Amino acid sequence: MGRDQAAILVVDDVPDNLTAIEAALDGLGHRPVFARSGQEALRCLLERDFALILLDVQMPSMNGLETARLIRRRKRSRHVPIIFITAHDRNDDEILAGYRLGAVDFLFKPIHPEILRAKVSVFVELQRRTAEVARQAQTNLALERMRAQLQHSNQRLALADRRKDEFIAMLAHELRNPLAAIMSGLEVLAVDPSPTVVETIRPAMTRQGLHLMRLVDDLLDIARITSGKLQLHEQLIRVQQVLDDAVELVSPDVIAKRQLLDIDCDCGELRICGDPVRLAQVVANLLSNAARYTDPGGHIWLSARLDQRGELRICVRDDGRGMPPSLLSRVFELFVQGEVGGGGLGIGLTLVRQLTQMHGGEVTARSEGLGRGSEFELRLPLAGDQRPRRLAPGERSSELGLAHKRVALIDDDHDVRELTRSVLEHWGHSVVEAAHGTDGIALVLNERPDIAIIDIGLDDIEGYEVARRLRAELGDRCPRLIAMTGFGRAQDRERAFAAGFHAYLPKPARSEALRSAMHGSVD
Repeated sequence: MGRDQAAILVVDDVPDNLTAIEAALDGLGHRPVFARSGQEALRCLLERDFALILLDVQMPSMNGLETARLIRRRKRSRHVPIIFITAHDRNDDEILAGYRLGAVDFLFKPIHPEILRAKVSVFVELQRRTAEVARQAQTNLALERMRAQLQHSNQRLALADRRKDEFIAMLAHELRNPLAAIMSGLEVLAVDPSPTVVETIRPAMTRQGLHLMRLVDDLLDIARITSGKLQLHEQLIRVQQVLDDAVELVSPDVIAKRQLLDIDCDCGELRICGDPVRLAQVVANLLSNAARYTDPGGHIWLSARLDQRGELRICVRDDGRGMPPSLLSRVFELFVQGEVGGGGLGIGLTLVRQLTQMHGGEVTARSEGLGRGSEFELRLPLAGDQRPRRLAPGERSSELGLAHKRVALIDDDHDVRELTRSVLEHWGHSVVEAAHGTDGIALVLNERPDIAIIDIGLDDIEGYEVARRLRAELGDRCPRLIAMTGFGRAQDRERAFAAGFHAYLPKPARSEALRSAMHGSVD
């Protein structure tokens, strides 16, 4: 609002009074807007902002005091100055009530034009300056926020730069150690290549070479994950095999530090769908981390169990150095280490989190503080109770004792439906299809299939809502519901089970995982 373009609301039920006020304000450069009742004044305040309100006290239907009370209740007009206009026989109670409602002044009839002009000019200018100060305050606040954001960004960049420098220094240190050992061994062999010397130094060179390979592999894995090029080679595998492979990988480190590894992992025939190499790497990284930050002779515990939600929980705990809260909140970030020179590059736990999430699970860390040990827990979904045998060419599911199923396939991607239907029909099942969520609900209610495979990201309603409606409509008669989706986060899986799904398969779902989901028990 410009300095000479202030709008003034004049409220009076007597036309002659409005005419007199208009004549008095003529030449000030302000725009008067006239209202002949309190109701009309409130409508004007909804449509635009005003710098000042001249409000008659005595009006029929809604007097000036009642109108002012409603004006003050509205956030938009709460702070607009009000000058009350009242009869010459002033009423002290009336004036006091006006001031309580936020009046800035009173004018008494008959109005003296010069006094009106002077007061209007003063209060309009005051309101203009108040608005200017408020705008300046908002500008200053925005500038402060920008400065704070810039400072925060600079701090983050400085931290990233410092971590980069620390990482390069650690990388040089970690690479130099095994290379030094290997080069020293080669120099010894150059002087004395006798069988006795070879047998003496070969184990050390082998260990250092393997350590060097692990460092390079970790670096390559981080690069692949960051660029989205890391591919999982999933299959149905025994949980116990994953744990055994992980223990075998870290046993040399544990033995070298004379640490006690207590294993409580009687997983029997529990199976998980995932990449066996990557899952073993996840558990091995947790065990290696525990060994690194536990003193020689310390204790490490590895346990695995099936919880009440049907999830696999793998826990790695130690009585080592523990973590302060400041480290605990960042422990899965890239290049973060518990201490300088602790060994490694600070990327092992980052790999743990990334690979766990790629398998539809999550990992958490706990510690009661320095010197009180640490605990890491993995939560991973189980694939099913039995491992299906691979189909021989031309062999159908009925030949393996798997009963014929009627399957509803609900997916808005035509190619996905075609390929999945082909697989299911090859297994001997009959398939009905729908491309939309609402059509899928009707299809299931009409056809009553044994199984419904439902995409989450449907184009009309989400698959979660499809599952909820089918559960509500059919109750115990609801078919087995399988979510097959491109969303692979742990929270997406939790939402699926909360909506009523029996199984959850991230796309692309491998045949073994789909068969397990179709014929397994309720997860």
